Order: sequence, then structure tokens, then C-alpha cells
Amino acid sequence: MKAINFVQLKEMALNRVDRIRREARAHWQEMTAAEAPAGEMSMAFAAGTLISTIPVPLVDMAIAAYVMRRFSKMPRAPFFTAMALTNNLVMAPLYASTPRVGSYAIQWMALHTPVVAPEAFLVRVLVGYVLIALGLALGSFIVANTGFRGLKLARR
Repeated sequence: MKAINFVQLKEMALNRVDRIRREARAHWQEMTAAEAPAGEMSMAFAAGTLISTIPVPLVDMAIAAYVMRRFSKMPRAPFFTAMALTNNLVMAPLYASTPRVGSYAIQWMALHTPVVAPEAFLVRVLVGYVLIALGLALGSFIVANTGFRGLKLARR
């Protein structure tokens, strides 16, 4: 068996980083050169963000594959860029805060409505997750829409 020395390991790592950099540059150029309307591109970015927030490994990829197949006219570059930005590593602190966010939302609802607040931990986690995921999707839509509209105006 042939062992890998430090120089070969360094070269492999540099090649991998260079390949990722080239792919990111190609995605960025595809995204900025797209002729799709800004609203359509920002909707694809928000959909990618929303799907990528799913905490179950490979489920988000399966749903993303289904969405890409089902909505074939949707721009792919913003969708996959959003999925790359909101990966599980980035989302880990938000996943940890879901029970607290859900608890605050349920307590607020119980104070302002005659509904009795459930005390189940799973309900707090699910409510918190839904609020965080929808908030991230809405925020990414607003930011992407502003950015894509500004990019379209700058190109004119």
C-alpha cells in the first residue's frame, strides 16, 4: 500500500479548494448573468433556503431533487446557492434555539387567545422550527429580491 506524504496531501487539498472555487465562480456568474426576473430568482433563493433548513440529513436533498424536477423552469443557481449557504452546520445554533422560540410563541399565543398552551416538548420544537424556517425564508427572499433588483438596475 502506498502512503500519502505531506506534499501530496497539500496538493490534493489545494486542488479540491481550487475546484470548489471554480464551481462557486461558475454558479455566481450563472446567477448574475441569468435573464430571469428578479422576483423569480429571489423566489428560487427563498425556496432553497426553506428546503435547506430541514434538519434531517438527506431528506432536504431528496426534497430539493423533487422540487428541481417538478419546477424545471425555476432558476437553479439561486436555489443551490441558498442550499449551500444554509447548510446544517450553519443552521445548528438555530436548531438548538427552536424549543425556546417555540415556547415563547406558545406562551404569547396563550396570553392573547383563549387557547390552552400545550406543554409538550415536541410541540415547542416544531413550532419554533416552523417560525425560524419561515422567518429565514422570508428574510432571504427580501434580501435576494433587493440584491437581484439592484443587480438588474446596475447592469442597465
